[in-house]
Amino acid sequence: MKIMIIGSSGSGKSTFARELGKITNYPILHLDKVFHKYPSEIAREKLREATRIFIFQNENVIIDGNYGSTLDERLPFADEVIWLKTPRLKTTFRVIKRSIKSRVFGKNRPDIAEEFKEKWDKEYLEFLKFVWTFPEKEFPQIEQKIKEFNVESKVIILKNRKDKEKYLANYGRKAKNL
Repeated sequence: MKIMIIGSSGSGKSTFARELGKITNYPILHLDKVFHKYPSEIAREKLREATRIFIFQNENVIIDGNYGSTLDERLPFADEVIWLKTPRLKTTFRVIKRSIKSRVFGKNRPDIAEEFKEKWDKEYLEFLKFVWTFPEKEFPQIEQKIKEFNVESKVIILKNRKDKEKYLANYGRKAKNL
Protein backbone atom coordinates (compact mmCIF):
# COMPACT_ATOMS: atom_id res chain seq x y z
CA MET A 1 0.00 0.00 0.00
CA LYS A 2 1.46 3.34 -1.05
CA ILE A 3 -0.19 6.28 0.68
CA MET A 4 0.43 9.92 -0.26
CA ILE A 5 -0.54 12.72 2.10
CA ILE A 6 -0.86 16.11 0.42
CA GLY A 7 -2.12 19.56 1.34
CA SER A 8 -0.96 23.04 2.23
CA SER A 9 1.85 23.74 4.63
CA GLY A 10 0.30 23.77 8.09
CA SER A 11 -2.53 21.41 7.14
CA GLY A 12 -1.24 18.71 9.47
CA LYS A 13 0.33 16.35 6.91
CA SER A 14 3.31 15.33 9.03
CA THR A 15 1.31 14.85 12.21
CA PHE A 16 -1.26 12.80 10.29
CA ALA A 17 1.53 10.74 8.66
CA ARG A 18 3.01 9.94 12.08
CA GLU A 19 -0.42 8.95 13.45
CA LEU A 20 -1.10 6.74 10.42
CA GLY A 21 2.42 5.31 10.67
CA LYS A 22 1.75 4.20 14.25
CA ILE A 23 -1.33 2.29 13.11
CA THR A 24 0.19 0.72 10.00
CA ASN A 25 3.88 0.46 10.90
CA TYR A 26 4.62 1.69 7.36
CA PRO A 27 7.83 3.65 6.87
CA ILE A 28 7.31 7.39 6.35
CA LEU A 29 9.14 9.66 3.96
CA HIS A 30 8.80 13.28 5.09
CA LEU A 31 9.57 15.28 1.94
CA ASP A 32 10.43 18.40 3.98
CA LYS A 33 13.21 16.41 5.64
CA VAL A 34 14.77 15.75 2.24
CA PHE A 35 14.06 19.09 0.58
CA HIS A 36 15.44 21.29 3.36
CA LYS A 37 18.61 19.25 3.69
CA TYR A 38 20.03 20.53 0.40
CA PRO A 39 20.71 23.88 -1.27
CA SER A 40 17.73 25.00 -3.36
CA GLU A 41 19.45 24.40 -6.71
CA ILE A 42 19.65 20.63 -6.09
CA ALA A 43 16.85 20.10 -3.55
CA ARG A 44 14.12 19.19 -6.08
CA GLU A 45 16.32 16.60 -7.79
CA LYS A 46 17.23 15.09 -4.41
CA LEU A 47 13.52 15.02 -3.58
CA ARG A 48 12.73 13.15 -6.81
CA GLU A 49 15.59 10.72 -6.21
CA ALA A 50 14.57 10.01 -2.60
CA THR A 51 10.95 9.51 -3.64
CA ARG A 52 11.83 6.99 -6.37
CA ILE A 53 14.13 5.03 -4.06
CA PHE A 54 11.60 5.02 -1.22
CA ILE A 55 8.74 3.86 -3.45
CA PHE A 56 10.72 1.06 -5.05
CA GLN A 57 12.42 -0.18 -1.90
CA ASN A 58 9.26 -0.45 0.19
CA GLU A 59 6.06 -2.35 -0.51
CA ASN A 60 4.13 -0.21 1.96
CA VAL A 61 4.89 3.49 2.39
CA ILE A 62 3.53 6.80 3.59
CA ILE A 63 4.82 9.86 1.76
CA ASP A 64 4.16 13.15 3.54
CA GLY A 65 4.43 16.30 1.50
CA ASN A 66 2.98 18.30 -1.31
CA TYR A 67 5.79 19.54 -3.59
CA GLY A 68 3.76 19.87 -6.78
CA SER A 69 6.86 19.52 -8.94
CA THR A 70 7.26 15.90 -7.77
CA LEU A 71 3.61 14.78 -7.98
CA ASP A 72 4.43 13.13 -11.32
CA GLU A 73 6.77 10.75 -9.52
CA ARG A 74 4.32 9.81 -6.79
CA LEU A 75 0.82 9.79 -8.23
CA PRO A 76 1.33 6.84 -10.63
CA PHE A 77 2.24 4.61 -7.67
CA ALA A 78 -0.32 5.85 -5.16
CA ASP A 79 -2.90 3.41 -3.85
CA GLU A 80 -4.41 6.19 -1.78
CA VAL A 81 -4.04 9.98 -1.86
CA ILE A 82 -5.10 11.68 1.35
CA TRP A 83 -5.68 15.36 0.65
CA LEU A 84 -5.87 17.50 3.77
CA LYS A 85 -7.98 20.52 2.85
CA THR A 86 -7.56 22.51 6.04
CA PRO A 87 -8.93 26.09 6.06
CA ARG A 88 -6.35 28.75 5.17
CA LEU A 89 -6.71 30.64 8.45
CA LYS A 90 -5.84 27.49 10.38
CA THR A 91 -2.89 26.56 8.11
CA THR A 92 -1.44 30.06 8.29
CA PHE A 93 -1.85 30.17 12.07
CA ARG A 94 -0.14 26.77 12.42
CA VAL A 95 2.80 27.82 10.23
CA ILE A 96 3.34 30.97 12.31
CA LYS A 97 2.94 29.03 15.57
CA ARG A 98 5.50 26.38 14.63
CA SER A 99 7.89 29.08 13.45
CA ILE A 100 7.66 30.83 16.81
CA LYS A 101 8.18 27.52 18.64
CA SER A 102 11.23 26.80 16.51
CA ARG A 103 12.75 30.20 17.25
CA VAL A 104 11.91 30.18 20.97
CA PHE A 105 13.04 26.62 21.66
CA GLY A 106 15.69 26.43 18.92
CA LYS A 107 14.61 22.97 17.83
CA ASN A 108 13.20 21.85 14.51
CA ARG A 109 10.16 19.63 14.31
CA PRO A 110 10.96 15.94 13.72
CA ASP A 111 9.73 15.95 10.12
CA ILE A 112 12.18 18.58 8.83
CA ALA A 113 15.92 18.45 8.19
CA GLU A 114 18.15 19.33 11.12
CA GLU A 115 20.08 21.64 8.79
CA PHE A 116 17.00 23.80 8.21
CA LYS A 117 17.06 27.12 10.03
CA GLU A 118 13.94 29.18 9.69
CA LYS A 119 14.47 32.89 9.18
CA TRP A 120 11.97 35.68 9.54
CA ASP A 121 12.80 37.54 6.39
CA LYS A 122 11.37 38.39 2.98
CA GLU A 123 11.40 34.69 2.02
CA TYR A 124 9.35 33.85 5.10
CA LEU A 125 6.78 36.50 4.18
CA GLU A 126 6.62 35.00 0.67
CA PHE A 127 6.10 31.59 2.24
CA LEU A 128 3.21 32.91 4.36
CA LYS A 129 1.68 34.37 1.20
CA PHE A 130 2.09 30.97 -0.49
CA VAL A 131 0.28 29.28 2.42
CA TRP A 132 -2.52 31.87 2.37
CA THR A 133 -3.05 31.62 -1.40
CA PHE A 134 -2.59 27.84 -1.58
CA PRO A 135 -6.28 27.04 -2.23
CA GLU A 136 -6.55 29.42 -5.20
CA LYS A 137 -3.17 28.78 -6.75
CA GLU A 138 -2.26 25.19 -5.91
CA PHE A 139 -5.59 23.31 -5.68
CA PRO A 140 -6.28 23.64 -9.44
CA GLN A 141 -2.79 22.32 -10.26
CA ILE A 142 -3.19 19.39 -7.88
CA GLU A 143 -6.64 18.62 -9.30
CA GLN A 144 -5.17 18.71 -12.83
CA LYS A 145 -2.42 16.23 -11.87
CA ILE A 146 -4.95 13.94 -10.18
CA LYS A 147 -7.00 13.88 -13.41
CA GLU A 148 -3.91 13.51 -15.58
CA PHE A 149 -2.87 10.36 -13.70
CA ASN A 150 -6.47 9.13 -13.40
CA VAL A 151 -6.35 8.68 -9.63
CA GLU A 152 -9.58 10.52 -8.74
CA SER A 153 -11.03 7.34 -7.21
CA LYS A 154 -8.02 7.05 -4.90
CA VAL A 155 -8.35 10.54 -3.39
CA ILE A 156 -9.74 10.91 0.12
CA ILE A 157 -10.39 14.49 1.20
CA LEU A 158 -10.18 15.25 4.92
CA LYS A 159 -11.19 18.77 5.96
CA ASN A 160 -10.89 18.83 9.74
CA ARG A 161 -9.71 16.98 12.83
CA LYS A 162 -12.95 15.00 13.06
CA ASP A 163 -12.47 13.70 9.48
CA LYS A 164 -8.87 12.75 10.30
CA GLU A 165 -9.84 10.92 13.50
CA LYS A 166 -12.60 9.02 11.71
CA TYR A 167 -10.23 7.97 8.94
CA LEU A 168 -7.56 6.82 11.42
CA ALA A 169 -10.13 4.89 13.50
CA ASN A 170 -11.43 3.11 10.38
CA TYR A 171 -7.89 2.36 9.23
CA GLY A 172 -7.06 1.00 12.68
CA ARG A 173 -10.03 -1.38 12.51
CA LYS A 174 -8.98 -2.52 9.02
CA ALA A 175 -5.39 -3.10 10.21
CA LYS A 176 -6.56 -5.28 13.13
CA ASN A 177 -8.57 -7.48 10.75
CA LEU A 178 -5.61 -8.18 8.44
